[in-house]
Amino acid sequence: MNLLLLLLQNPVKTLQFAYTWTTSSFLVILQSILLPHYPEYQSLRTRLHRAYLSSAYLVFPHLTHRLPVGSSVPESRAYPVKDAVHNFNGYLIPGTKRGMLKDLCEERSSSSHRECVTIIYAHGGGYSAGEARMYLPYMERWEKAASDVGLEVVFLSVEYPLSDGSPHPAQRDAFLGAYRYLLDLGVPAQQIVFMGDSAGAGCCVLSGIHCLRLGLPQPACTVLHSPWLDPSMPAHEGGNALVATDYVVKVNAAVPKLWDMWLDGASSTSPDTNPLYNRPSEIYGLNPQLILVGGGEFALQEAKDWKKLCDAAAVDSRLICEPGQMHIYSLGSKWLAPGVRKRTDEAIFGWIMEKTSRQSNTTL
Repeated sequence: MNLLLLLLQNPVKTLQFAYTWTTSSFLVILQSILLPHYPEYQSLRTRLHRAYLSSAYLVFPHLTHRLPVGSSVPESRAYPVKDAVHNFNGYLIPGTKRGMLKDLCEERSSSSHRECVTIIYAHGGGYSAGEARMYLPYMERWEKAASDVGLEVVFLSVEYPLSDGSPHPAQRDAFLGAYRYLLDLGVPAQQIVFMGDSAGAGCCVLSGIHCLRLGLPQPACTVLHSPWLDPSMPAHEGGNALVATDYVVKVNAAVPKLWDMWLDGASSTSPDTNPLYNRPSEIYGLNPQLILVGGGEFALQEAKDWKKLCDAAAVDSRLICEPGQMHIYSLGSKWLAPGVRKRTDEAIFGWIMEKTSRQSNTTL
């Protein structure tokens, strides 16, 4: 319903979106027909997906992996959580449980004899856009996928302040506020996972490093979807050519503005803002990092650089680079090839199960 209202309320943009998407798709198909011998890095499915996402990105940014949420989401799907002590807002997904998160984990663990994990999630959007419920369908799908392999998960999606009014470190502090909230409830760190996409993934990395500095326990592990990490922007010197295979087609113009807003005058090479500028000794002891990145996306080099730094610091890490895929492919859009989605989900929940195994958990 929200999607239909968006389209009806913006008829000119709707026509522009439809024209751009149709024309882009036609050109993709025409090239495949007229140049069948021409080698393509991306599959036809991925190129058609890019036609849709790039058209949406240019006209209706809300349609790129997300839909407008509004206020119509029932609390049974996303239950609001607010804590003044730790200064954070968020949503419990699924929202079917009203009790304390610790009670939820105790109930699920004791009744199902399965691992129960709380995933603190930071959404993407360049720190300047997005909201905590925008990936609600993905989280609901993930919960089912995790349950299918014997893992019970609940998401605490953080409503962090956006950078147009609150630059760094407001986002990291809100995320750590959610983490402190869980710890104070009695949820063991070994049953908590950090997860985020794009800028949200960067927030997860910065939060984990800050935990080291504050002496807070590390979470069980972190799952990074296309981490956006490097405000010094070396990948954009001379222009980032991966815009030709990613859907974020205005990234060369947009990225400097987004980073400037978030930094608000802070150094882009400070270890406090740029995790890649930490020495290996400064991130030693960081929790295990699963890094998922598409081979055709603009943030590819940052993911590889983070993996390299983790290796130098003896941080347990794994890099999965899916050939031809675009930014945040690992969220599992319906456009994604079923085999890739299945393989990616298995990697995510296999990683979480390995790092949160019952043998290493403390008693609640």
